[in-house]
Amino acid sequence: MGTCANCGTEFAPMPSRARYCSNACRQRAYRRRSAGTSTVVTELPGYDDAFVGRESELAELLSLLRKHRMLTLVGSAGVGKTRLAVELARRTKRVEVRTVELGKLSRSDQVVQAFAEAVGVYQHAGVALRTTLLAELSNRRILLLVDNCEHLVEECCDVVDAVLSRCPNLQVLATSREALRAVGEAVFPLHGMEDDAVRLFAERAGAPGDQDAIAAICTRLDGVPLAVELAAKLSGSVPLHELANRLDHRLDLLSDAGEQARHQSLRAAIAWSHDLLTTCEKELFRRLALLPGGFGLEIVQVLHGGAVIGLLTALQAKSLVVRGNDGRFRMLESIRLYAEERLREQGEYEVMAERIIEWLCEKGEPGVTSSILATEQVKALHQEYDNVAYAFAHLVVSQDERRLMLATMLLRVCFDRGYFTEAGAVLMQVLHQSSADARYRILALEYASLLAGQEERHDEAVKYAMEAIETAEIGGQELIMCRLFRTLASAHEGAGDVPNTAWALRQSIQHGVRNGNDVSVAVSSQNLGWRLLAQGDADAAAVLVEGALPVLRVHARQDVVAAAVHTSGCIALEREDLTTAGARFAESARLSATLPRAVLESVEGRGLVAMLSGRHELGVRLLAACQQMRTSWVVPPEPWWQGKMAAALDLAREALPRAAFARALNAGRAMDVRHALETALDKEIVQDEVLSDRQRMVVELVAQGMTNVQVAAKLGISHRTVESHVHNVKAVLNLSSRAQLVAWAQSN
Repeated sequence: MGTCANCGTEFAPMPSRARYCSNACRQRAYRRRSAGTSTVVTELPGYDDAFVGRESELAELLSLLRKHRMLTLVGSAGVGKTRLAVELARRTKRVEVRTVELGKLSRSDQVVQAFAEAVGVYQHAGVALRTTLLAELSNRRILLLVDNCEHLVEECCDVVDAVLSRCPNLQVLATSREALRAVGEAVFPLHGMEDDAVRLFAERAGAPGDQDAIAAICTRLDGVPLAVELAAKLSGSVPLHELANRLDHRLDLLSDAGEQARHQSLRAAIAWSHDLLTTCEKELFRRLALLPGGFGLEIVQVLHGGAVIGLLTALQAKSLVVRGNDGRFRMLESIRLYAEERLREQGEYEVMAERIIEWLCEKGEPGVTSSILATEQVKALHQEYDNVAYAFAHLVVSQDERRLMLATMLLRVCFDRGYFTEAGAVLMQVLHQSSADARYRILALEYASLLAGQEERHDEAVKYAMEAIETAEIGGQELIMCRLFRTLASAHEGAGDVPNTAWALRQSIQHGVRNGNDVSVAVSSQNLGWRLLAQGDADAAAVLVEGALPVLRVHARQDVVAAAVHTSGCIALEREDLTTAGARFAESARLSATLPRAVLESVEGRGLVAMLSGRHELGVRLLAACQQMRTSWVVPPEPWWQGKMAAALDLAREALPRAAFARALNAGRAMDVRHALETALDKEIVQDEVLSDRQRMVVELVAQGMTNVQVAAKLGISHRTVESHVHNVKAVLNLSSRAQLVAWAQSN
């Protein structure tokens, strides 16, 4: 039986009147079309459950559908292309909607027939079906939802191009795992759900459940709706925590016999895409399985050999790999697990694992042969962190010395990111399991020293650093001695041993000079300069830091440059050169803007300059903000720097009315790091050389020969406030003595 497209009456269709029950209905439909109105007919798949989420995608897609006649939703297996397309078509107003289902087709000659059946067109004797189809659609206002095109892309594209060129009122909405490349095609990449995945899980499970546990499961499943729905159905019989623990076996776990074949299981959905690949594409696909942290072209070439760009592009086009904003490719975890099954099936697992381990260790080798890593080398370690962690846990055996190398690569990134608990866990696995003469043991000892210092186990920090130096000396690893002595200096500094800190830094500089490592020498010089500044020797500090800065600006990482520039700002502050100090602290803040903990000292420096320039409230806000964040993050300032800030706050407390000081303090404590940084950089910290009325009154009284106590009595303020005013005025006017201040007052 058929249904009349005009009146809805069921009838036995004949070829001559396939869509209408009578000529009268055919004529009524024609008149409506001619008048610019359409018969609203919607033939879409039905679902028993509710559509959840994707509202932002729907809004964007509706906008695209108004602008383009050809729109394709492209995404990986199970990402929800069909369900979203159906919902989008359902929300489309005043249009006839027909669904062309290609998923069950196996031959290219069936495509035209599928289009014809969807719109109610049958072949006439002596006339090609394609000709009849185009003639019938030429005047119809219709949206064709063409579903599951990926296995018949070329044939589908050919038909779509034909209907779009001959049928001006027709639109096509397609779903595919790769774009059709049709004329005028707009492609919408569809990815996994984010927050909506938790809602979807709860709706399909029929109960809210533990939101944190559900969120963790959804994250592990990359927010892929098919995987989330299958997991939700299991949650009624498998506790959430157990379900989460078994997700490494998701391809066996997540299935539903009640679904159609391709969606019965996660494995079947991915296998559909895999089976469409060429032999070379399948080979590359499985060889990428052991890189859960993503990959660039270099490692892909190592794994596959020869040209890979075309193959990788094909895998991306077919939604089996995705490319991130950073330019790196990756597989969704479920797809990666399927690829790993194929890798083991082909007997290539051990070979690929060995290639990955070798390549990763090459990336870590500079840590053994250089006292300081270049920016590109550090970036590579951060990019490959997840791959190194996977190789450390799964690919390399515990007896292999290279496991120690992988561990040190993890440790470097852990320290950069503040993952100290993770660093401790890694060290416990390798430090006492490696032989004393293992080549990479030196690095493990170095990180053990740094971790002990971080945890305030200062004696152990010194012990580990000394052992690392002794091991390097025995092994003749002179090239890293500059760095190892710098690590020892850090351990001594944590223990409060100032003389040995300076000694270790001088040893570091000597070794660096001997090896011609200018960058490492510059880093140690800046560190020694900071120590000398804290001891009150600003001139000696200036010689070291100003000599190091040009080298660091050219060759060092941004965070290292920021530290040196900050030290230079502190030297200027000690010399009461507020303009230079303010500029250096601003530069340091910009350099370290992406490192919240590192940027604190630069913001504090700007706060100190503000106070010394008479902008007490601004300075209090900045110092209070940093103080609050240091407490939250457990990042205490060094004693010398802490003393500077405490003295400045005392002066501000004297200079400001009690209410104003309290108001500034509370405002600062309410700031986050971004707000504090923007405030420090946006404000003109150093004021113009124009004094406030109160400062002019103080200067006039000083010029009359009054002491600070006499001025305080005259103005009814404390002598500390007067002292602060005098100090700030001299700083603003770049004067060094009271006599110069008197002379300035007499000439102005």
